[in-house]
Amino acid sequence: MKGRFYWWKEWIEKKHSYATTTEKQLNTDKFNAICAGTGLPNIHQKSTFKFKDVADGASRFVGNSPSGEKPYARIYTRLGNPNTEYLEKVLFQLECQHIIETALKRDEKNPTIASLVFSSGMAAISTIIMGFVQPGDGIIVGNVYGCTDSLMRFLQKRFGIDIYFVDATNPENIKNTLEAHPHVCAVLIESPDNPTLQLCDIEAISKYTEQHEAMLIVDNTFCSPYLQQPFRLGADVVIHSLTKYVSGHSTSIAGAALGPFEFFSKEVFPVYKDFGPTPSPFDSWLNSLTIQEMGVRMEHQCKTALQIAEFLEKHPKIEKVWYPGLPSHPHHQLCKKQMRNGGGMISFEVKGGFDAGVRLMNYFARPDTPMELAVSLGSVISYIEHPASMTHSVIPEEDRCVRGITNSLVRLSIGVEGFSILRDALNAGLEL
Repeated sequence: MKGRFYWWKEWIEKKHSYATTTEKQLNTDKFNAICAGTGLPNIHQKSTFKFKDVADGASRFVGNSPSGEKPYARIYTRLGNPNTEYLEKVLFQLECQHIIETALKRDEKNPTIASLVFSSGMAAISTIIMGFVQPGDGIIVGNVYGCTDSLMRFLQKRFGIDIYFVDATNPENIKNTLEAHPHVCAVLIESPDNPTLQLCDIEAISKYTEQHEAMLIVDNTFCSPYLQQPFRLGADVVIHSLTKYVSGHSTSIAGAALGPFEFFSKEVFPVYKDFGPTPSPFDSWLNSLTIQEMGVRMEHQCKTALQIAEFLEKHPKIEKVWYPGLPSHPHHQLCKKQMRNGGGMISFEVKGGFDAGVRLMNYFARPDTPMELAVSLGSVISYIEHPASMTHSVIPEEDRCVRGITNSLVRLSIGVEGFSILRDALNAGLEL
């Protein structure tokens, strides 16, 4: 597959020059300052934009734009909008501030990374895939979200794309699959994965994908840019469901993708333009508003999550807890290497299996409890759900069980209610 991507060699050189770094994350204060930002634009709730004259319109349609404006962002909202453009810039800074600073020091004239915002996280994933996939290609997929999994199976069934589901927590599985199947052109992973919260060693996997000219696509939804910045670790494309931690309030659906500028501008944007997976201006404005306090919000959620995980691990009615911030987690050391902290997600099994878990979740379906039975995550509200029958129900049962998504597994997203409130509520629910 060498030579598959015409932009690959230049990208790898830039990746090693600007993107990968031994510094794990952006400084917390700088991160929060970028989030807070300045100059949040008014809502441009409009579908089209007027031109100064015919020459201005013609120029914009070939991608020319005045300084400070994104190309195509002032033509038609399907192609771009000032609100979406602002959000793209903030996300670019949060994931790539170190790239910006290094490029400025070296007086680099050509862009390295591009940023696009979509109408959903799945729109981001599907558009990226459609930006490169060809008949005869293969894609390696780790333990991923249910709809991502079903999209891969759809590509395999409908278009004959070879999909190889592997345990990506062991980088050797990626290496062996790449060697056995040279037509593989991409590796798609989540870390931590959904919902078992196992981690993938992004840096180790990237060494194998680079050797085989396979894009390493990392879904960073469970971490957000606050906890993990995959470009620093060797990722080629970073995906987010902005619906989760960026929104943080369950008020909008959106997604984002960042990756090699040449690939995005020449291959991904034409798909974006023609498929139309663009967000509304109001959704982009909402996410630009909520991202302002994301770092502060997440720090509180992660602190509470660690306390709840420790509490559950000692609880007599809990069988097992998965939380990367616990020393008992099999990938705890990798968590300390890749992430700012253990995150805001917890998965666990209740003693008594499925029936006991149902009783607990139904308790939180009541309106008088400080948690909701709902399938999203990352919100200021805590959510509890049952992956096997909800978010991952589309995955065949045999495959779910192999990945650890058992019928007794419960997934918990920690909000901002506070440790004592959630502890007492969980205690009450477990006593039923």
